[in-house]
Amino acid sequence: MSLIRLLLAFSLLFAVSCGTTSREPEKQYLMRGEVVQLDRTNQVARINHEKIEGWMDAMTMEFPVKDKAEFDKLAVGDRITAIVYVRDLEYYIGKIEVVTKAP
Repeated sequence: MSLIRLLLAFSLLFAVSCGTTSREPEKQYLMRGEVVQLDRTNQVARINHEKIEGWMDAMTMEFPVKDKAEFDKLAVGDRITAIVYVRDLEYYIGKIEVVTKAP
C-alpha cells in the first residue's frame, strides 16, 4: 500500500511541476539610439540603436514603451538613452532620457 501512495505522490508532484512555468529573471541593458518612427496607437517606438552590450548588435527595431508619459515625451529624430528590460522573449524600454531633441 505504501508503494501505491508513493507512486501517487510522485505522479502528483510531477503533474504540478509540469504545470508551473519558471520565468527567467528580468535583465536590463543600456540602449542609445535615435527615434525614427512612433506608433501612437500601440505605443511603440522604432529606434535605430547602437550595439546593446550583452544583448544585440546595432540595428533598427521596434520597442514597446509601457509608460505613456515616457512615450509622450518622444519625437521622431530625438537621440535617446533608455533601459531595455528583457525577460524570455518579451522586451520593452523604460527610463527614457532624451539626450538631444529633434531639430
